[in-house]
Amino acid sequence: MKNFIITIVLLSAILILSLTACLSSTNLLRPADPFTATHKLVYAITTKVVWMDRETDVVWCEDYNGNLWEFYGCEDWCINDIACLLMNDNGTENIYDDEVMSIRYQGTFEGWR
Repeated sequence: MKNFIITIVLLSAILILSLTACLSSTNLLRPADPFTATHKLVYAITTKVVWMDRETDVVWCEDYNGNLWEFYGCEDWCINDIACLLMNDNGTENIYDDEVMSIRYQGTFEGWR
């Protein structure tokens, strides 16, 4: 009986060690590295609506640095509206491939002094 218990304990230990080795080799036990090339960062920018094309339903916004961003859906927008854009950097340092994910109206510049 004593040999049977020892055998069960040894087999259990071998099974646990084997499972741990398999899981760690597949990165299931390691946290994801946030600084890998495939990491995507979401950030917000504040912009001002500078132009709209109602025929193509495109709104153009300018950020503080002078970059222009566009999105579709100009039905409720006006020139000088403040738009907060939620952006996706697509995992690159180049801002010119960033995509607008979400748009929120934040007010207007008209009447500000």
